[in-house]
Amino acid sequence: MKFEILAERSSDDRKTFIYDNITNTLSEKDNEYVFEYQRIEPHNLKVATVFDKNTPLKKSKKVTLLKIQLGLSCNYTCDYCSQKFVERPTETSKKDIDALITLLDNLEFDEEKGLKIEFWGGEPLVYWKTLKPLAEDIKEKFSHWRDGPKLSIITNGSILTKEMAMWLYYMGFSVAISHDGPGQSVRGPDPFEDPKQKKIILDFYKIMKKSGRISFNTMMNSKNTSRKAVRDWFVELTEDEDVALGEGGIVDAYDDDGITNSLQTLKEHFDYRRQSFNDIFSTNGQINNYMILEKIDSFSRSVLSHTNSLYLPQKCGMDMEDTLAIDMRGNIITCQNVSAVETAMNGESHLVGHISDIESAEVKSATHWSNRKECSSCPVLHLCKGACMFLDKKFWDISCANAYSDNVALFALSFERITDGYIPVTIKGEGLPLERQDIWGTVYQHKEPDRKKIIPIKVVAEKIATIDDVEVYGKSRVERVE
Repeated sequence: MKFEILAERSSDDRKTFIYDNITNTLSEKDNEYVFEYQRIEPHNLKVATVFDKNTPLKKSKKVTLLKIQLGLSCNYTCDYCSQKFVERPTETSKKDIDALITLLDNLEFDEEKGLKIEFWGGEPLVYWKTLKPLAEDIKEKFSHWRDGPKLSIITNGSILTKEMAMWLYYMGFSVAISHDGPGQSVRGPDPFEDPKQKKIILDFYKIMKKSGRISFNTMMNSKNTSRKAVRDWFVELTEDEDVALGEGGIVDAYDDDGITNSLQTLKEHFDYRRQSFNDIFSTNGQINNYMILEKIDSFSRSVLSHTNSLYLPQKCGMDMEDTLAIDMRGNIITCQNVSAVETAMNGESHLVGHISDIESAEVKSATHWSNRKECSSCPVLHLCKGACMFLDKKFWDISCANAYSDNVALFALSFERITDGYIPVTIKGEGLPLERQDIWGTVYQHKEPDRKKIIPIKVVAEKIATIDDVEVYGKSRVERVE
């Protein structure tokens, strides 16, 4: 679809551009000048697989990224957690390791292509007595490789010990510590408020930073909107001007708590867009978030090389046939944030199949972006990449709105760089809502839509078990407040 973009360097220096989100080309309207590299190399890209519940996504035995879901238990209950309301399967233990290692023989791995293995929770360190022997057995399984699989985890850091830290370091793990900086109160308790835990985490950070194997991962939400503020908070914490930050996108609304932490009003959307743009533009990119900065760079490259939407994968990468998420029983699941006993929003099971019979595995729980009308007619498609592929109904609508405001600011930053200084003001396209056409909310008059009456609810999360001496929460439930 083609969009007409009005952009300006100053109030008396304006130009109109045409952007096609399918061919991914940008041109000047008046003289049809096309922005591109002087020489466009042939693309060695794979056409993206289109899928939905009626035409399921298949998975391959040939795996390059394996995500192992250790379990969903966590010692935190974050407000916007994607797993909060997911049905919990029966817990596994280290007794299941031998069977899983044997099941991995049903998959095919290629040393030349490489292999990444991610260990997921809940909180993965809750499963320390399973994680440690499992990772060691996996490392032994691939000991004949010159370079073994790349291992990684994401942890909230609250139960990290010196023993765990040293093991992660010597095993070669890459580690991301989930923490929202100045917005941590939404996520949960702050491990840095405990002097002992703070020292363990910061000592670990200093050791891991030398090899580039650690980052602090932050999510943006309606109560945590400034990437510059996040960067400044972590610089002060670590006394490291080059502190490594990851993640950095805005939350998806997986449930009603996720909606509460989403951008609610048009004013919040416009304020967030301006904040996002200015945080990066005014600091010349000094936000220390390599994932966000690479996202801008990648989009710029894709526009200049005209990378067609035919090759565009989903944001999460779980649409790739060589990317597999499994639990400790060898069940194949939609992604690491769900369980084999959970039903997706479209009514299909998140249980995709089993690695003992991977040829029969079918992902019916998700929808490719090309099967969503909002995506094909969206100017930020190549940045958003379809948001979460299994969201639906109101949760999809809210997440789509969040993603648009998050990505249109990055679109504008890339656009300014490509066009040598022109900042988009409006994007006009057929069917595009007025609040999405007016990027910064400065051109048109906008009336806040009537908000639906909110029925008060109370989200209850209870500690229901102890795993390896750590108290963990069960599946949350909603209670209506009379």
